[in-house]
Amino acid sequence: MSLVKWIDLNIEKVMASTLLAAIVVLIFGNVFMRYVMNASLSWGEELTLWLFVWFVWLGVSYAFHTGDHVRITVLRDILSDRARLVADVVIALLVLGFLVMLTIECIKLIMLPFVASQTSVVLGLPIPILYASAPVGAALSAIRVIQHLIRTLRLIAQTKA
Repeated sequence: MSLVKWIDLNIEKVMASTLLAAIVVLIFGNVFMRYVMNASLSWGEELTLWLFVWFVWLGVSYAFHTGDHVRITVLRDILSDRARLVADVVIALLVLGFLVMLTIECIKLIMLPFVASQTSVVLGLPIPILYASAPVGAALSAIRVIQHLIRTLRLIAQTKA
């Protein structure tokens, strides 16, 4: 398996798993410090929050990759196979449009001077690092939606033949 294919299949899974493991370690460490050592980690909760936000946005992309987002399929289920594929294309284009706009607007927000100059309270990290989770997650999701769209268009082309 080529490196590019491995990255395509596993990037969100590896990153989300790493973030989740770090969150668990941080929470365990903070509970241990608080209840056993009687001294809480002042930075543990903030870092956990940051990691969780990144974890969620990567999880959104991973769910697009695996097709595991919640769907309401009442209308879709009554359509013929070909009409269902066409509906999938329309839905994918609408979702793609939303994700592209979300990415653009999030980048605009991050570039605003009052956002770019902010730092977190405890860690002192630049707030744009936290805010960057949204456009990164949305862009990765857009890539996954495009992949789904290409697969669906190929199926439509095959059904014409």
